[in-house]
Formats: sequence, C-alpha cells, structure tokens
Amino acid sequence: MTNNIEAAFGVQRRVRGPWRRYLDCLAPFRSELHRYCCKLTGNVWDGEDLVQDTLIRVFSMLGKIDVQLDNPKAYLIRTATNLWIDRVRRSIREQELLQLAAQQAAVEPDAGSSLDAGVAARELLERLQPQERAALVLKDVLDYSLDETAAVLKTTVGAVKSALHRGRGRMLETPRSPRTSAPSRAIVEAFLQALAGKDLARLEQLCAKDVSVEMVGGAQSENFEQSRMFFQHAHTVLPLLGFGLAPRWELIEFDGEPMVVGFRTLEGVEGINEIHRIEEHQGVITRVRLYCFCPDVLHAVAEPRGLPVVGRPIAYRSPSLPDVPRLLLSGLWRKLRPQRTARQTSTAT
Repeated sequence: MTNNIEAAFGVQRRVRGPWRRYLDCLAPFRSELHRYCCKLTGNVWDGEDLVQDTLIRVFSMLGKIDVQLDNPKAYLIRTATNLWIDRVRRSIREQELLQLAAQQAAVEPDAGSSLDAGVAARELLERLQPQERAALVLKDVLDYSLDETAAVLKTTVGAVKSALHRGRGRMLETPRSPRTSAPSRAIVEAFLQALAGKDLARLEQLCAKDVSVEMVGGAQSENFEQSRMFFQHAHTVLPLLGFGLAPRWELIEFDGEPMVVGFRTLEGVEGINEIHRIEEHQGVITRVRLYCFCPDVLHAVAEPRGLPVVGRPIAYRSPSLPDVPRLLLSGLWRKLRPQRTARQTSTAT
C-alpha cells in the first residue's frame, strides 16, 4: 500500500512542467478572469482565491476527460461560476445549520429575537441569485454578447435575457462577502519592522508555531520552521530573474485593512513587488498570505495610489530552473540594448 501511495505522489515532478506551461499559456486571459471573479465575490482577495481555485479545478479536469475543449476561455469562466455558486449554496447551508444549533442549544429561546434560518436563507438567495449575477457580470461588465453569455452558462439566450432583466439594478449592489477580521495595526507594524530588519527571532515571537505562510498560487508552509525560507528570501535580489533591487516595505491600508506592501526597483523603475496580508488571533500571527505572483491583485492595490507594479518577466508564477537560461539571455539583452542604441546614435552623428 505504501509503495502504491509513493508511486501516486511520484508524478509530482512530471506534473510541474505541464502546470507551468498551463499557467504561462493562460497569462493573457488571467486579468479578465480575475476581474470577473472579483465582481462575483465582491472583493479583490476573494476574487483571487476564486481564480486560483478555478485554475486548479480546470487543470485537474484536463487529466480526467478525453473530450476536446473547443472554447477553453468559456470553460474557465463557467468553472469559476459553478465554483462560486456552490460556495454560496454551501454558505447558506452552513448558516442554516449554525442557526439551528443555536436554537436547539438555547434553554429559553426568545421567539421574538431569534432568526428564522429558513427565511434568512431564502432572503440571501433572493438577494444574490448566483446565476443572475453571473449573467450580469458577463454581459454588463465583460461585454459578452447574449450568445456568448448563454454558451458560458450553458443556457438559452431567452434565459439570459430574463436573468438580466431580474438582476439589473440589484445584483451589483449585493454587499461584499464577509472577510476575516482585520489584524491590529500594531502587529502589522511589528511584522514589517522584523521583516525589513531580517529579524527572524522577532518574527518567530510574533508568529504562532503552526503559522501558515502561503505564496498565493504557489508554495505553502504549515509551521514557522518551514516558513523561515519565505522570510529569508524576502531580501533576495536577482534582477535578471525578475527579483528587483532595493527591497523596502511600507504599511498601507486597503479597504480598511492594514497590510505590508513591498517595493522593488527593476530596470530603473520602482514599483509594488508583493503584498503581505496577516491574520491574527489573540495577538499572535496565525497566517500570512503573500501576493507576489498575482499581478492583478497588485494592480488593484497600486492603481488607486498612482503607483506602478514591478514588471516581472514571468508574472503569474515563480521562475523555475528550466526558465533560468532564457531569463538570463533576455535580461542581458535588455541590459545591452541601451548601450547598442547609444553606439548607433553616436555613429550616425
């Protein structure tokens, strides 16, 4: 049995290359997918999570089905829609169960103040109407035609028209989905100072032993010992591979949440390189989410402030060993190009 399990997990090395090619090929479409997911979920963070879940789901499906996908773009959008609808329905069921448990646990329930779980669930469904909202985002935000919207949602043009008629004017006003409580500004400031100062001992004091550190869309660790490399590599400088010069960090607030933004300088331009979001419990950091290879998220935070984003040669994933020769050659070419241009101008003069 153990040998069978090891053999199953032994495909990891063979899957890495196809996964990276899959991400690279989808890069031109990622911004549109991200915008769609943000409109569905109501905020940039849940939108990025839905993008990541969609990419993983579709990649896994490619290994299960033999049918040729004629419209991969529509398949991605439809998968994101279905995942979000399932998430909404699951949330409603969870609320019903929690409410029922609270009612059963009450010794003297107050009928006047307790919520009717069924009514609350129906009201939430009536307000969200997932399929109506999906139709609205596709048609009114992404400018899909009626035919394209119907194809993505696997329904008829008449059904799309009906959903648009019912949904317009109310679905896009749905309140944002609830998020984890924002961390205290003090602990975010302490994290920033320790990170900038390469103070691993202080970082260990700030973090729970089982702290989770996730590079969104990439690697993840489940305790502080495993997370040391994340913090140690924060200062790594490799311009030819896209890791810019002069790393520095600032504390900002975005949608009322304090977070740490990292800056780098690449090809003479300083821009946002990464974002660290922190989750805190009783004064201890329990989770750090690092948005480094999520350029759509970085742009969402940078643009309101009029800031650029570091233009990485590989935007949506970390460079791998097979990428190094190509990145080094292209980096050297960019470095030599201004010198060649200057010599040509001088010769012409």
